[in-house]
Formats: sequence, structure tokens, C-alpha cells
Amino acid sequence: MAKKGSGVTIAQRKNGSWRVQIRKVGFPPESKDFVNHKAADEWGMRRLAEIMATGRLVNRRAAERTTFAAAIEAYIEKVTSKRPSEESRVAEEARLRRFLREEGHLCGHALAHVTPEMMEAWRDRRLTERPSRGKTGEVGAREDEVVPAGRFRKDGTLRANAARRKPSKPVGTIAPGTVKREMTLLKRIFDFAMRQYKLSANPLDHSLVDRPSVQDARDVRITVREWERLLKQCSASSNIWLAPFVELGLEIGARRGSLLKLLWSDVHLKESYIVLRGVKNSRNASEVRTVEVGLSPRAIKILEAIPRSLDGRVFPTTREAIVGGFKRARIRAELEHFRLHDSRHELASRLVEAGWDMLDVMRQGDWRDPKSVARYYNAKGSHLGAKLAKIGRAD
Repeated sequence: MAKKGSGVTIAQRKNGSWRVQIRKVGFPPESKDFVNHKAADEWGMRRLAEIMATGRLVNRRAAERTTFAAAIEAYIEKVTSKRPSEESRVAEEARLRRFLREEGHLCGHALAHVTPEMMEAWRDRRLTERPSRGKTGEVGAREDEVVPAGRFRKDGTLRANAARRKPSKPVGTIAPGTVKREMTLLKRIFDFAMRQYKLSANPLDHSLVDRPSVQDARDVRITVREWERLLKQCSASSNIWLAPFVELGLEIGARRGSLLKLLWSDVHLKESYIVLRGVKNSRNASEVRTVEVGLSPRAIKILEAIPRSLDGRVFPTTREAIVGGFKRARIRAELEHFRLHDSRHELASRLVEAGWDMLDVMRQGDWRDPKSVARYYNAKGSHLGAKLAKIGRAD
């Protein structure tokens, strides 16, 4: 049986199966076998419609033979493992491993068979789930601390750290922001599959599946007095690198990971700039980015006062030491709401308020999109009021 003039031919083979052949001038022939005529006819017409719509013949065999799980494993090997930050590698792989473990049915589908409707169903179900806090006694489990009797020093006084741990908060459902980040990661995997396995469309494209609405923008500003109080507590830390690390972060807006990797050979005090290497790059993990950022007069003084280390690093310390020291310092300074990353918000706001050109603000903070700057910029009402005062009033 043949569909004349359509470019699709369907014929029954001796073994009872039905073979579809697609022949179109300018394209290589394609064929596939089916157990019945109906399935063969539907596939043949769908493939022909795809050719007519896109003007190209895409070989979907790889996408039809590769499971979603196999694509995730390939993504971990070829993309996740190449991210420059160890923290990013560990976090992203952990998230994908959890998806593979808990979404086995969805991951068992071939890539070509994953539909937007499947991903919508997963999204809606995920938003109703509760986060796993681990089983009692296992690593990662969160439990209320029970202070045993007798936690005293030899002199009979109560230990300073006794009963300090706060009870765990009630477990709620998965936050919309978490689901949105997971959807973004899965969309990248489907984009990867479109390149690697010739997947014809991304079932998590923004036009096909809506993202959860998220209102998690940070709006944190710090006053001069609060900043001085915080730096005082950082200086009191046993980690001598903490205070200059935190202060330099606000002065130039560099990320924590970039400062930890900063080498003295990339510091140019006379020219007032430094070179940040291996900068975070969410768009292309295999691309190693290098960024030059300016140094303020205060930043130059901070760097001049730092002793030179033998290993060539400006801050010869660890991520854990910086994070732990900063958390303790902000508690002592009564600024528990202020995060280390909030210094980038503060710098962006100060630069915009100082009248910097948008392109210069983006370059200094290494923001590649004006939308990112808008997210980081937290305008003070007093600043907006002062600008309004400069507008002439018409009588």
C-alpha cells in the first residue's frame, strides 16, 4: 500500500510487520518498521509534516532510543563535571541524582516521548511534596537537639554552647523557587539532548510549560554603622583573612568563589584592577571566563595591607572557614539577615545611585544582562526622593 505523491510509502513485509519509507527530493530516505498499519501511517505522516514545517529531515532515532535517564547521566558527565566551581558541581549533581532516584518512571521514557504534559504533571506534583530531611540517625537528618543532663564543665558551670541549637522549623511543601530552579536545570538537559541526540523540541520550553511564580528577590541594604559593626566582628575572628575578604567583596562586588581563587599575579594595584579567572558561567559550563574588574582606592589599601602567602593566593583560606566565620560574625553584630552575597546587592545599588553607566555597572559586577542588575539594585526611598527634588516644578 502506498500513499502516492505524498512521499510516504507503507508496505507489509513477509514477517507481518509494516515498513514506512519516506522519500523526499533533497533529503536522504528514512524508514522504520511497525507492528500494525495504523502506527506506521501515523508515524509516516507526522515525520513528513515535520519535514514540510521545518524544511529539514531530522533523524530522531537517537532521541527515540535514548532514555531521559541516559541523557541526564550524559549531562552529568559532559556538562556538570566541567563546571569550574566544586560547590556548583556537587550541588547540581546531587539535584540530578535525586531526580533520577525519585522520578524513575519519568526517566524511563525515551527522550522523544517526553511531553510537555508529563513535565507539567511533574511540576504540579513537585509543588505539593515536602522536602526530605533524612531519616533519624542518617547524615543530613535535622532533629531538635535534646540537651543531656550533666553538660557542665569540671568546675560545675554550664557550658557556653549548651542548648544553643534552635528547634527545626515545621516542614512545609517544596518552595516554588526550588521547583523553578529544577525546571531550569531540566530545560538545559533537554537543550543538551537537542544537540546530542537530535531531539526535535524541548518539552520544557518556556512557551510550553509555565514556571511557578516566585517572589524571592533580595531587598537588603546595610547602613554605614551596621557595616562598621559587622567589620569589627569580622576583625575579631580567629581567621585573619575574614575581615579583608568581606570588605573587599563589598568594594569590588566579586563573588566568594572568585575571591578565593584570586592570585597575586592577577592583582594590578598600580593600574587599579584585578583579573578574576574561572568566573561562574551558568550558560556554558565548558567555557572558562576571565573578567577584569576595577579596584576602588579603599580596595587597593585593603590589598596592600594583606600579607603575601607562599602559595600565591590572596586569601589562603577555605570556603568553609569564610562561611563559618562570617555567620558567627554577623550573629555577634546582630545582622543575621545579612548574607555574604548581599554585598553584591549593596554594590550594585551604590553604583547606580552614584550615576554609573549601566554598561559599567554590568562590567564591574560581571552581570551579563540588564535584568540581573535590576534584580540586584535596591533603591533607597531617600535616594529617589532626592532625585525628585531636583526636578523643576511647573507653576
